[in-house]
Amino acid sequence: MRTTKVYTPVITVLLIVLTLALGSCTRRTVDEEYSERALIPVRIDWSASGVPVAGMHRASVWLFPDDGSTPLEYRLESDLTYREIPVPVGVYSVLVFNETTDTGDWNGIIFTGKNRYETFAAMAIPDAVRGFYSRSEELPLIVNPEPLAAWSLNRFEVTTEMMKRTRAIARGSSSSYRNMLINEVPDLTVVKPLPRFERVQITAYITNLASSMQITGTINGMAAGVNMVSGEMVSAPAAHAFILNGRVYEDNEKDGTTTRTFHIFGRSPVPDAQHTLYLDCLLTDGTLHPRFAFDVTQRIYANTSSIVKTHIINLGFEIDDTIVLPELGVGAGISVDGWDEIIIPVM
Repeated sequence: MRTTKVYTPVITVLLIVLTLALGSCTRRTVDEEYSERALIPVRIDWSASGVPVAGMHRASVWLFPDDGSTPLEYRLESDLTYREIPVPVGVYSVLVFNETTDTGDWNGIIFTGKNRYETFAAMAIPDAVRGFYSRSEELPLIVNPEPLAAWSLNRFEVTTEMMKRTRAIARGSSSSYRNMLINEVPDLTVVKPLPRFERVQITAYITNLASSMQITGTINGMAAGVNMVSGEMVSAPAAHAFILNGRVYEDNEKDGTTTRTFHIFGRSPVPDAQHTLYLDCLLTDGTLHPRFAFDVTQRIYANTSSIVKTHIINLGFEIDDTIVLPELGVGAGISVDGWDEIIIPVM
C-alpha cells in the first residue's frame, strides 16, 4: 500500500504528458491545414461564353483529383472574374462553369456524373406538360436550358514547391502580390469558357396570320444533354416545345411572319436523327386548326458567325410548304389566357 501511494502522482503526471503528446501529434489547427495548401489564382474571361455576365450570380471551379477521390469545389461570388483558391498538393483535372450545380441556380438544367471529370454532364429537365403539349412515350419533352458555358483543363499539378512559393508571396506586404501569384502559377489565369448551349431560330410565313390566337409547336431530334468537358452532345433525342410570339404583318394586316428563338444543347448525336417540326394554331374563333408537320432534317442550317451557334429554320416561304389559315377576320375571336389552356398529346 505504501509503494502504491508513492508512485500514483508519478503515474498520473506521465499519463497527462502522454495524452498531451498524443494530442499534439493528431490535432491540427485550421490555419495549419490552410497554410499547407498552395494559393492558386483563377482568372476568368467570359467574353466568349455567350452568357451575359450581368445576369450571372456565381461561378464554379471544380478540381478532380487523379486518384478518383471527392472533387474539390470552389465558388466565385462577389467577383466572377478572379479568385485565389487554396489547393492541396496533388494532380487534378479542372472544370470551370457559370453558376453552380445547386438546383436553385437553374430552371431547366440538372447535372449528372459529377464525381468524375469525364462524365460531368448538364441534362435538360424532363417536361411532362408544356402548354399545348403533353409528353408521349415516343417523344420525351424537355425544358429549354438556360445559357451555360464551361472551360476545362485535363491536367493541373500542385507541387510542394508551388505551395511554399505561393504562400511566401501571399505573406508578403507587396501591393503587387496578385501579379506575382499570376506569374508564379499562370495555368488557371487564362480561363475562357465556351458555350455549352446553342440556339434554334424559327421563322414562319403564314397566310391569314391574323386568324390565329396562338401558334405553338414542337421540334424533335434535339439533344437532351451535353458533356461539360468536351461539349459533345449526350443522351437520346428529345423534343422542345415553343410558342411563336413575334409577329410582323404585311400591309394587308392579315399575312405575315411569326418567330421564336430558344436555347437547346444541340442536335442529337444519334446517327441519321430525324427532325420533325409540328405547328398547332389556335384560331380566333376558338377552334384548333389541323396540325402542320414539316420534315426539317435537311433544312436546318447553322449560323456560326456569332458566339452562340444558331440553327435557323424558315417555314412557309416556299410553294411546297405554304402555311395557310382560314380567313376569319381581324379581332373575330375570343380571349385565351396564356400558354396552359389546352393540352394536346404529342404523337
